[in-house]
Amino acid sequence: MKYVYIGLAILLVVSILLIIFLSKNNKLKNVLYKLSMCEDEFNTALKNKEDLVLRLISIINRQLNLDLKEFTAVKNIKVDKLTLIEKDNALTSAYDEILKIHIDHSELSEVKSFDGIMEDVDKNEIELISLRTLYNKNATIFNSYRNKFCYKIICKFKKENIRELFEGKELHEVIEKELDNLVI
Repeated sequence: MKYVYIGLAILLVVSILLIIFLSKNNKLKNVLYKLSMCEDEFNTALKNKEDLVLRLISIINRQLNLDLKEFTAVKNIKVDKLTLIEKDNALTSAYDEILKIHIDHSELSEVKSFDGIMEDVDKNEIELISLRTLYNKNATIFNSYRNKFCYKIICKFKKENIRELFEGKELHEVIEKELDNLVI
């Protein structure tokens, strides 16, 4: 009879531990799902930015006959196997160079499609910033979970590594800049 009580106690402890691990696993799945959705949306917006920047580069090459090294890095993005962060950095540096060229060469303003594409890139950049902010928030939550006892064990089994944060503009910086430029 004594062994039955010990067996039931062990079964109860194992059941409680299993319930705890399952609830922690569900929390982790939820955060990982959000991260996956952010990555997919970010990848889509980044491909859109890539197409727009490539169109701007072709207009610059056609109008000014300039071919800069920042532009070759963007042209090789489809061939190179870059992470999302590396793609974002390459496209951002190329777009910064395009902005400098746009300021230096006023004849680009005469090309109507150039200004339209520039506006599209700016809209796309706001979307990228908001996705980056959301991704960083969820990655921070995941990384903090991953350092806790139960989650650490689950992450070892699932082979989940620490998520790297995107660097760059945050959403609140863009909003403050827009508010500063707002004329009443």
